[in-house]
Amino acid sequence: MTETLNPDALKLHRNKRGWSQDQLADATNISKTQISRWERGKQTARIRSHSREQLCAALGVKWEQLTRAPEKPDIAFFRNRVPLKGGIDGSARTFLTLMQRHYGLIEDAIIDLAPLAFLILAERSLRARQTALDQTLQSLDAATGEAHRRLPYMRAAFWDHYDHDWVHRERKSIEESDVFEDYRDEDGEELSSFINFLQDELKELGLFQESPIEFESRYRTAPYYEVPMEVLGSIVGLDPGIKPDRSVLGWIQHGQINLGEVSEKKDQMAEEDYRRWIDEKYRSVTEELRARMPRLHRHPRKDDLPGNQSKKDRADSSNASTNAQIDSTNAENCK
Repeated sequence: MTETLNPDALKLHRNKRGWSQDQLADATNISKTQISRWERGKQTARIRSHSREQLCAALGVKWEQLTRAPEKPDIAFFRNRVPLKGGIDGSARTFLTLMQRHYGLIEDAIIDLAPLAFLILAERSLRARQTALDQTLQSLDAATGEAHRRLPYMRAAFWDHYDHDWVHRERKSIEESDVFEDYRDEDGEELSSFINFLQDELKELGLFQESPIEFESRYRTAPYYEVPMEVLGSIVGLDPGIKPDRSVLGWIQHGQINLGEVSEKKDQMAEEDYRRWIDEKYRSVTEELRARMPRLHRHPRKDDLPGNQSKKDRADSSNASTNAQIDSTNAENCK
């Protein structure tokens, strides 16, 4: 049996579960840093048997499936894994609830517009890449011509000043409308053109600048993203700076605890009753996840549980703002 892990296979099967690297780390007791290294093609040889068992159990696959590159049928299945009118879960569900609250819409209104919104995003991102590539190459060619004019005795020093193969791949990717094309630099780090585009768009709109959205490239599909904890905390009255509150916010962030349900309870209940309810909700969800993966899921220490907050911590967390504004003029949370 080979002990060499295939980075793309690990990423594919993680994304089939709908998990971030953090969630896979929670399910396996393997650090996110190590999982990130593996997915970047580092330290993939001679994986320890214990780590192999943890990965296979959490992802529901055989080790052989994690050692070979994904085949076209695997990729096709993954790209079409959500049936038409299918559900939305995980961190995307939390973000959907945030948008529904902010704009005062029913969720179906947002979902029905999603294909059109994606069309606009995809085409804008492809055109932005094309424009950036054309303008950059024009600038390089102009600079090379100027160097030849001013330094004719050094012309040979300025012939090959960029990677033609990489440029050709980018042109081909744009022509084929490959929205989620990504690259790896010399250190194996993934570079996603679509993530760069999304970050630029949010910056231009002045959204999520003080509490940035963290994006994570996924295998040949949409990047993973989460509502920042600071924004969630302002909605549900929890403080991400307090460790127990941060644990609850993590479950809300990843969709294990429904944001809509929590915000409704906060609006309807007295502070003490709300804290008791959310403590119990956290315990219930944690126990449910442990029951699914009893051998693998990390058990929080007693002082990590929301019910063990000090009175001071609870008083501090109760001062959090109850509304998250996300427009560019009123919302400090998103700037």
